[in-house]
Amino acid sequence: MQNISPDEIKKMVKDKYSEVATNPCGVFNFPVGKAFALKVGYPKEILDKLPVSLTESFTGANNPQAFVELKGGEVVLDLGCGAGLDLYFYAKAVGLEGKVYGLDISQDMVNKAKENMNEVGIENAEINMGESDRLPFGDNFFDVVASNGIYNLSPDKEAVMREVYRVLKPGARTVFCEIVLKEPLSDEERKSHSDWFRCIGGALVEKDFVALMEKTGFKNVEVISKIRNARTGHKFAICANIRAYKPA
Repeated sequence: MQNISPDEIKKMVKDKYSEVATNPCGVFNFPVGKAFALKVGYPKEILDKLPVSLTESFTGANNPQAFVELKGGEVVLDLGCGAGLDLYFYAKAVGLEGKVYGLDISQDMVNKAKENMNEVGIENAEINMGESDRLPFGDNFFDVVASNGIYNLSPDKEAVMREVYRVLKPGARTVFCEIVLKEPLSDEERKSHSDWFRCIGGALVEKDFVALMEKTGFKNVEVISKIRNARTGHKFAICANIRAYKPA
């Protein structure tokens, strides 16, 4: 991957996740769909009642719901919203007095998420196509920016962090699930397209990820929990749930 430009990486990501949106039963080297969502703790009693289209293209790193701790009336960005599973739970949590925004690099995912929100009657969601390192929102706009595996797919992680920091209100928080590493990967693994889409090839060592957030300006960066799941097939990979704050 070292010889591929950031724009080429973005196109590869867009194409791959467009395929997940339009052909979720295809063959992928990472977990896709409801079965994986259930394994990482999304509630079965709710997922069983949702349309298949809302769960079949799920490709998150884990389940951030227990860590986001949303309050009624908050304004939330789901960065890399996919087909909208997390967006659905966030919209329910903030209520009609709140607002949720979804952003995804794939127009096919955006279209699917919009259709899904309409189908389940979510009225407080707005979903658009865009890139995580150039967010189409004003400064100091969100109470929470949440994501579920977006950084590993981003060629410029610091740019994404700067944008997340910019759009958060002072005192607001970012909460997300991300694949991090216990030790650095080999050069060969870093070059692999396959490992990139498994959210392994683009992963940072945990301490480097935290240091990059602190460099960006975030305070109280906390790795809340770490687990292994079907997204962490590599021996060095773990899924970390992380929370950090923009200073008030």
